Amino acid sequence: TLGPAPDLGQELMDIYSLIQFKPINQLLVRYLVNDAEFQAFVRILNSNSGFTARWRLRSQPEIVMFLQWVNQQLALSHGKFEVEEMEMCVMLVNRYPYWSGTVSGWAGFLSELEMYFPQYAIQAHIQAKLMQPGIFAEFWMRLQALQVVYERWLAMPSTQTVVNELQAAGIDQVYLDTLIRNLFGWNAVNGTTTVAPNTPSIKPTVPPGAVMPPGPGQALIL
Repeated sequence: TLGPAPDLGQELMDIYSLIQFKPINQLLVRYLVNDAEFQAFVRILNSNSGFTARWRLRSQPEIVMFLQWVNQQLALSHGKFEVEEMEMCVMLVNRYPYWSGTVSGWAGFLSELEMYFPQYAIQAHIQAKLMQPGIFAEFWMRLQALQVVYERWLAMPSTQTVVNELQAAGIDQVYLDTLIRNLFGWNAVNGTTTVAPNTPSIKPTVPPGAVMPPGPGQALIL
């Protein structure tokens, strides 16, 4: 006989396990200490305008209802799904002397991030799950419905303030928007959101001194 259908906690854990959080933690520390563009991104994200924009997004009624539904489903799940909080110990000096030569701006950060946050593997995993009926299909349908909320939030003056600050700091906000849409399966509205010309590829590269992920059979246990 067939066993019980996977619950939402189990379904999300399958995807969550594809992400290598410990190498991401080291990547964040390395760029936070050494890279000016990444420092600007973090500074803007944590500024008053950044906080206001994030608060307005979390306060949207559709977001609140979606998170309530997710929490209810996780409470009913037999398997535990717990998002591990990453606590970073950031020193003012590099742990390794070569770290200062291993950063290459916002584009370089995204390129290295792809090694530990495999966007295309995650998307393939999601598509495979959507071919089967179940709780994950409902979760994804509800997530797709939040695209209109994202569009509305982007048009808010508080969000546009952050977008302008990112642009002034040299952060390719169009490319960032494209990454977000690709991750959540949201298509651009009327084709207006496209990758900017000369946008660097996000195919993973390995700069000298980069912290490599574990090899086969050495998956991280979080």
